[in-house]
Parts: sequence; C-alpha cells; structure tokens
Amino acid sequence: MTTEPSGDNSSIPPPSPTGRRWWKLIIGLVSANVLIIGGVVFYNLWDARSAIEAIPTTSIAALAEDPPPVVTTTSTSVPGVTTVVAETTTATAVRLEPEVSEPVTFLVIGGDTRQGLPEELGISDWLEGNRADVVMLATLDNGKARLLSLPRDLRVRLDKHGTQKLNAALSIGGADLLIEKVEEITGVQIDHYLEMDFYGYVGIVDALGGVNITFAYPARDLKSGLSVDAGVQLLDGKEALAYARSRGYQELRNGRWVSVDAHDLGRIRRQQSLLLAMLESAKRWTMLFDLGDVIRAAGNHLVIDSGLTANRLVELAWEARSLNRESIEIFSLPLYEESVDGIYYLDMLQPEAEEMLAVFRGEVTGTVGEPFNLTEGFRLQVLNGNGGNQQASLWADWLEGQAPLSGPISVGDAGVYDFVDTVVRVRPQDHEIGQKMVDILGFGMVEAGSVDERFDAVVILGADALKSDALLGV
Repeated sequence: MTTEPSGDNSSIPPPSPTGRRWWKLIIGLVSANVLIIGGVVFYNLWDARSAIEAIPTTSIAALAEDPPPVVTTTSTSVPGVTTVVAETTTATAVRLEPEVSEPVTFLVIGGDTRQGLPEELGISDWLEGNRADVVMLATLDNGKARLLSLPRDLRVRLDKHGTQKLNAALSIGGADLLIEKVEEITGVQIDHYLEMDFYGYVGIVDALGGVNITFAYPARDLKSGLSVDAGVQLLDGKEALAYARSRGYQELRNGRWVSVDAHDLGRIRRQQSLLLAMLESAKRWTMLFDLGDVIRAAGNHLVIDSGLTANRLVELAWEARSLNRESIEIFSLPLYEESVDGIYYLDMLQPEAEEMLAVFRGEVTGTVGEPFNLTEGFRLQVLNGNGGNQQASLWADWLEGQAPLSGPISVGDAGVYDFVDTVVRVRPQDHEIGQKMVDILGFGMVEAGSVDERFDAVVILGADALKSDALLGV
C-alpha cells in the first residue's frame, strides 16, 4: 500500500537544542556587528561634523544674492591663513543654501602665504602677503564633477590697480575680489569658497595615508624640493606638496636630467593629477573612520565661507568620495602666452575659450572641439617597465598594426623594471584617450600626470604585458 505525503512536514525532525543555540549565537553576533558598525558610522560622521564646526569661516560679500553695502574692511588672521572680511550693515552676507543642492560650484583656492609654515616643509622662498597659487572651479552635479583650473598668470584688470595676474587679486582685494574676477572671467556663478594654505594640503595627504603617483623615470625639482625614484611611489604630504608646486620638473633619462612639462601649465596638470590621486586614496574603506581626522588635519589652515554649514560640507565630502575617474570631467582653458614690459602673462584664446566655458557651465552638451582621433597625428611612447626582452619594441610593432592606431611609435626603457601593472600615462584632461589605449591593449590602467610635450600618451609596460597572448605568433 502506497501512502501519499501529507505535506505537513510531520516527518521532519525538530531542530536540536544545539542547532538552535548556534543559530541564536550567529544572529546575535550579526546583530551586534550591525549595531557596532552603525555606531561607528554615526560617531565618525558626528566627529567629522564637529571638526568642520571648528574651521574658521569668512563672510564673503561676493556670494550674496543682494550684497549689502560695505561699511569697512578689516584684515583678520588665523594661524596659517590671512583673509579679508568685509563688515556689512547686515548679519548675513552669503547666498542662502538653495532647496535643490545640485549643481553646486566651489571656488577652491590654494594660498601661498608663508605665515606659520613649519621649517620641515623646506619652503624657504619668503613672500609677503597671500596670493592664489591654485585657482580651481569644482562643480558637483548629480553624481558627477567638472573641474577647471585657472592659471595664476592669467592677465586680468583690477580697477585702480591696473593690469595684474589673477593670483594678485587675493592679496589686493581678498576673497571678494578674487571671486568677482573669476565669475567675470568664466561666467560661472560661485556658490561656495574654500581656501587652504600649503600646510593644509600636507596634513590632508598625510591623514589619507599618502597618495600613489607613478613616475616613468626618477624625477626632481631643485626649487620645490621634489626628489623621487622611478616607479609607483607613495608620496607623503611634504613630497606631494613638492610635486604640486613643481615648475621646474625634470626626469633622469639616459644619465641626464631633462625638463618635462616644466612650466605653470605643467604645474596645473600636476595639481590636477594630485587631486585625482587624493580622491583615490579617500576611497579606501577605512576612510569611514578617518573623515574627521582628514578634516581636522586641515585645521587652522582652511577657511570656508560662512554659508557652508557643517552638515552640508559632510554631505558634499561624502558625495565627492563616491566619485570615480569616469565621472570627473577635467577642462583645460585654451591659452596663449604674451610678455608685456618683460612681464609674462597668459591670455584666453578666443573663441575656443568661450566655447569650452559654455560646456563647463552646462549650457551646451558634448565635447569641446573635434573628437580626438587616434589615427591622425597621435603621438605615442612605449617604455619597457617589466625588463622583458625588447618588450617596448615588440609592443610598438604590435600597436602600429592595430586599428585605429597607425604611424611610428617612440620606444625606450623606463627608469625601473619592476612595474607590476601597465600604466597608460596621459594629461588629466585626456582620460578618455588613455582609456582607449587600455582598451586596445586589453590590459593596464590609466593615470593622469606629466607627459612630455612630444607625446599624447606614454605606455609603461608592466608584468601584465608579459602574460598577454597578444604577441603570440608575432
């Protein structure tokens, strides 16, 4: 006689007391970990908020919707930073935070004041006052970012002070005048202001645990103090500052030092590549615990506008942490050089500059100018960074046969042969070019930095190139 199953699970034995205890223990441990992690997250976000509330703020009249009349202007100093604060007839002189948070544009200033800098930074060239060494617009817009650096040597008109370089606006008229000129030049409405001196950048990089920068050759700058070996180098704050300040950048090639990207525009590119490296360092999971320390590292070396609340800055900092390189668009202002009475200036090249600014402002979509074509005038250098036999020549021959690449490719050896991963080095605004090259190779990573003016990209072959099957049969 066949008995149909009843479906009531009566034949399944009840769980044993030991099994129930193990499940209770596992659930208890998971719950405890959730509570601990949640508590740590809450504490660290609160800690970050407290650190922000300790940052000096300045009331910037230029950010007001309707700036009130200025009564007097006084100079206010905090350790490491000098700011100019406009005293007005009303208590608020900043734009109210809008209901919609995106897009939001920051004017980021790197001041070159020497006040309060410790001797260990090695900055011995004393300068009076506080000029803008870094002038950058950063727009956060729906999970993406747009960055535009303005050269400090950009020629501007400062009313009764006549023709000046842009960096002089900060020392002549403080943050108000600098904001006014940047808005006038770019047509971009600035929502918030952030100024930091040299030591602030050092503290942030150190709090991040350093930043990784790749060097094809040993590099130096005798004036800024940069001195690094070839390869992937973890730079601490002092070394990162020397890299960002470098205007006399040199690489050791075949026993002689060669200048590469050794000018103000090259320095802008190094500053941009350092910023991207800092964002990568901020992505590590331990950053959740270090956010307050990173903000505190800036300490008295950072000034923000008083309209930027602690809660809002924590939100924006956390949003910036989620950015990846593909979501960051870097703009390069078309410029030309000119000397007037022996003074060097940079001027915007029109109409190209205005076309680029319209894209940066979000008024038009698409790219600036013609899309880059790898088959037309593309200049590539391939360096052997893995020590394999004639690797640079073999891969150059292979690449010359690939569509869409064509034309001669320069080859050589990197400064060391211990590259694990192939690096495609491009200028910060050329990430898409680098990514196309990685797609053609089928391996490697893109990194922004200094590139010899003779080339559009440099491929440093790593050990992963030795494992590729692309050269089989070649």
